[in-house]
Amino acid sequence: MAVKYPNAKQFKLELDRNRLAPRYLFLGEEEGEKDKYISRIIGMALPDAGERANATARFHIENDEFVSAADFAFSPAMFSSRRVCVMYNIDRIQFNKNRVIFHDLILNMPDSTLLIMTSLEHKPPVFMDGDLLAAFTVIQFWRYYDSDIYNYIVMSFKRLGLVLDDRAVELLIERTGNDIKKIDDAIDMVRFSGETGIITADTIQNCVDDLRDASIFEFIDSLFKREKKSIDLLKKIVEDGNPDLKILYMILRQAEMIEHYYSLIEGGVNAEEAVRKAGVYSKNRENFWHYTGIFPRSRLMKIFPLISSADYQLKSGARPGMLTANPVFNLVASILFEI
Repeated sequence: MAVKYPNAKQFKLELDRNRLAPRYLFLGEEEGEKDKYISRIIGMALPDAGERANATARFHIENDEFVSAADFAFSPAMFSSRRVCVMYNIDRIQFNKNRVIFHDLILNMPDSTLLIMTSLEHKPPVFMDGDLLAAFTVIQFWRYYDSDIYNYIVMSFKRLGLVLDDRAVELLIERTGNDIKKIDDAIDMVRFSGETGIITADTIQNCVDDLRDASIFEFIDSLFKREKKSIDLLKKIVEDGNPDLKILYMILRQAEMIEHYYSLIEGGVNAEEAVRKAGVYSKNRENFWHYTGIFPRSRLMKIFPLISSADYQLKSGARPGMLTANPVFNLVASILFEI
């Protein structure tokens, strides 16, 4: 008989009771929902922002990163009470090659490490049975049906005091590809747009970019983590036709959000309240803590004159033919390699 594992809604009740297990296995195709819960677990396990940046690591097993992931999971927590190790797509492991390390990891992992593994399959990998599987809390993430997606969007906007017409809902679903995480990003964009009352398709058209590949958000995330791949992501979003001033605005918006957070902290507001007042949505807080770890206020303040300079050049008619001559490219290069 097939085993019926708890679903995401049932799992949420456990987290609401502040209960964490040492090992999780997330099954199913709903990747956006998995990421939301991974971020929530990390926030619960490591409530201190400084600890969180240094004690969390994510690995993609399909890229042959299992040994590196195991090494991180086995390492003692040096500057924090615990560590969180996330292994995506564990079903893609070269198991015969890594059998001994895998068994040792699951059965002898330090108590200070919290382990999360994911799989796109609806059943646990065949190599996980007996004592190995028993060590995990298994959660099933079923793909949302269209009606579930529709209700999720309507209720999310209702909680913000907004109402969408049917065409607006349809367009938002079309632009997010039914991905819950991208839908949350789109809701954020409308939320911070200042729109009130009834949200129409025209509002969605103006406020929400096509997020099916979400490349502009990946670029912002990568840039504020100072990852070199942000250069390649910038090239892609420029080639996809995103206007330079729009990209610049997105960089400015993220920098201003971090600066607002620092201003609140300086005014005596505690960190959790400050991040809420700065407008950081709960699912993005893990990334936000990462940004603040990389950009202390002294470094962050160096970005604003660079943004101002790029803005002046673009508005003065700069239309470079090559990416390397683009003011936005020069801004990104300065953020990555100079400040």
